[in-house]
Amino acid sequence: MDSNDILRAIRREMEEQGIDLLLGFHDGAHFIEKPNVVMVLSGFKSLGHAMVLLPRDDEGMLVVTPAWDAERAAERCPAMRSIGTDNILNVLQAYLEHHQVPPSQVATVGLAGMPWRIGEQVSAMLQGEARSMDRMVFGSARRKTSDQLSKARTATQIAEKGYERLLQIARPGMHEDQLAVELKWHMKTLGAEDNFLMLCAGSHNPAVQPSSGRRLEAGDIILAEITPSYMGQMAQICRTAVIGPANESLKRCYELVVCSMEEGIAAAVAGATMADVCRAIDSVLEAKGYGEYCRPPHIRRRGHGLGFGSNLPGDVSVDNAMILEADMFFVIHPNQYLPETGYLLCGEPVLITAQRPEILSEQRASLAEIAL
Repeated sequence: MDSNDILRAIRREMEEQGIDLLLGFHDGAHFIEKPNVVMVLSGFKSLGHAMVLLPRDDEGMLVVTPAWDAERAAERCPAMRSIGTDNILNVLQAYLEHHQVPPSQVATVGLAGMPWRIGEQVSAMLQGEARSMDRMVFGSARRKTSDQLSKARTATQIAEKGYERLLQIARPGMHEDQLAVELKWHMKTLGAEDNFLMLCAGSHNPAVQPSSGRRLEAGDIILAEITPSYMGQMAQICRTAVIGPANESLKRCYELVVCSMEEGIAAAVAGATMADVCRAIDSVLEAKGYGEYCRPPHIRRRGHGLGFGSNLPGDVSVDNAMILEADMFFVIHPNQYLPETGYLLCGEPVLITAQRPEILSEQRASLAEIAL
């Protein structure tokens, strides 16, 4: 599967619905759970406001801000005409006036995520008649392309090397945020252009949280949710390490959480639902008497989609009935609070195949002990 397959599917749907022009918008703010239609349609990760104009029967156009970023856009997206501007609405207005596309035959994606003034102006240009096609477009991109999966493998390797670095340098007296900065910089030198990193430590963590200025201490349990992006495609691993030797309670609890993750991974087969994966994880913990900790406020989900384009198949949760298909890619992470130990992290990036789930990480989660 490649990006052309996705565009063909979208254009077929446009034809069926009588849509002559699809407008995709993104505000340039990239977040792990925020879908990005500009990346779906063009593969381009913008610095600022961006827009794709996709006619049903003609060449697509990528519009980027700031204007000087047009050269990079043209280099990264040779299949589309690239235009640099400091105001995407000026380009849209000129296009609509030149091509005279009836507003009733225009559809938008991602407009709700733009600043409200831009949304108002686009709506006025289209006389309030344009249709939203968010669900269809992001649904068409629910399976990763071969290029995205290649980048996901590289991102996974970067994440694992980032964790190796953590184990090498984490010591008592070091600030949490200093450790986080060191890891981000190390992964950047390996090719990560972005990184959603959650890292914290304590003797009994209530949850995984952003890093603070707190100093690490002997006996601390370090939680690391490491999510580098390589050329616009994310991967995530979740890891737990303890400074000094782990006690038997911590070892037992972590083994239980890893066991629940393994059950979830085993359930992640083509034809199953995301809810099936969540229930497989929960069942292991419920059998050991932790049922109340498998629900809010202790846990909301057991994983999620990975991608700045489409974030489908969405959350690993009991209310997600999405059916798994080959080439879907997401992270499975029980990430469980237990009363004896506090919050514990383990998680692996998983690719659905026609046979069995493939774990992209080389080293599976295990409780690491950092020597004093």
